[in-house]
Amino acid sequence: MPWRVCLRVARGSLAAWLLVGLWVWALGGLCGPGAAAPGAEGSPLPCQAPQQWEGRQVLYLQSSGRNSRSLISYDGLNQRIRVLDERKALIPCKRFFEYILLYKDRVMFQIEQATKQCSKITLQDPWDPLDIPQNSTFEDQYSIGGPQEQIMVQEWSNRKSARSYETWIGIYTLKDCYPVQETFTKNYSVILSTRFFDIHLGIKDPSVFTPPSTCQTAQPERMSEDCSL
Repeated sequence: MPWRVCLRVARGSLAAWLLVGLWVWALGGLCGPGAAAPGAEGSPLPCQAPQQWEGRQVLYLQSSGRNSRSLISYDGLNQRIRVLDERKALIPCKRFFEYILLYKDRVMFQIEQATKQCSKITLQDPWDPLDIPQNSTFEDQYSIGGPQEQIMVQEWSNRKSARSYETWIGIYTLKDCYPVQETFTKNYSVILSTRFFDIHLGIKDPSVFTPPSTCQTAQPERMSEDCSL
């Protein structure tokens, strides 16, 4: 979603946007979701996540050991996502980017926030919405928080009945099916975890999906986050 890429990692292609910036190109080789039948033996069915919303996310990538904060605009109806790196602290030699992913056009724009320099990169993976796949396995239902301040959530995974572990876990709120957290694992280790918060329904300004004029002369190579390169 920069955000689930056998975009999502371990689920399909949505990692292509959740991983954007740090990891959109790094994790395309993991397996798809399990085939457990939802609703079996009275277990819940996957809820339908909102189609258009804006919020914030914190992404942890195991290979770098970093937490990356960003604003996100998600438009499932038009298959497009915008991610904007947040400047929460002064990080030496760190470049901040904006990412616009237009899946119907199969293109991603990477824009440096300071200079508006732009890269235009072809999206190889198909659109995969940020939601709970219908063939996911229900794992648990529980509350987050404590007395007088609780939110009920459900936990889903791509675990198959023939194996005892999963490579994707998604946590969504029970009432409105808002994404709370997605975690991807490989060889029993967490490789990627994303937390979502401050979610508001709708897209306040649809123009965030329009790349700046500098992208008319965009370069085809991805820009590095390291300002020394």
